[in-house]
Amino acid sequence: MFLSLEVRSYERDTPHHHHDHAQLVLPIRGRMDIDVNGRGGCIDQSLAALVEPGSEHSQHCDIDSRFLVLDCAPSTLETLHIERLARSIYVPIPPATRRLIEFAELIGHAQLSIATCQLGPLLLSSLSPDAACCTDPIERLIGRLRSNPGAHWNNEAMARFANMSVSQLHQRFRQVFNMSPQAWLAELRVQEAQRWLRGTALPVAEIALRAGFSDQASLTRTMQRLKATTPAAYRRAQQQSG
Repeated sequence: MFLSLEVRSYERDTPHHHHDHAQLVLPIRGRMDIDVNGRGGCIDQSLAALVEPGSEHSQHCDIDSRFLVLDCAPSTLETLHIERLARSIYVPIPPATRRLIEFAELIGHAQLSIATCQLGPLLLSSLSPDAACCTDPIERLIGRLRSNPGAHWNNEAMARFANMSVSQLHQRFRQVFNMSPQAWLAELRVQEAQRWLRGTALPVAEIALRAGFSDQASLTRTMQRLKATTPAAYRRAQQQSG
């Protein structure tokens, strides 16, 4: 069985091309605008692209993006009964898949090559709707929040995604995290902002918007309250320790 699994960064623009193998593109960081057989779309931490063999495709990426890319023989899709997913092209990334992506990035290139035969089929199988439907609604919601914390997530939007009432949402978050949904989301957004502050030279104002804050002042107030520091001070400390 042909399987290749690696972490890749692409040039900003890749012209139309095709290949004889199937390809699964799973964003680790950033996003990609991709056109497959004339069907344009954007993939990010909540959405993957599954490209069938022979499909003409082109792409445009954020400059600091990284992707986990699985190349496999066409027969692999048939063996795992996910040909229908490939025809859809754009596939939601459930929490189980996100955890596998995080594991793949963590173990490094050498171990990833060794683990490909086991991890590749797991990644593909985890995208199946049959696998996703068994996931707890709160787990699915947490996966989506982690994959896109900067989106407009008020309590009503979270409750709709989890298919429950706002009061049920609050009850579940209190049971699981001992805090409200918005308090948990604030913690997550600060973590996302810290990741951008550590890894990029982007202006703090832009990082605040990417992480889901209304402006730089909102990010600063939240970091002071939760972390007892400011974005600028946190960035300086990270640079000095590095």
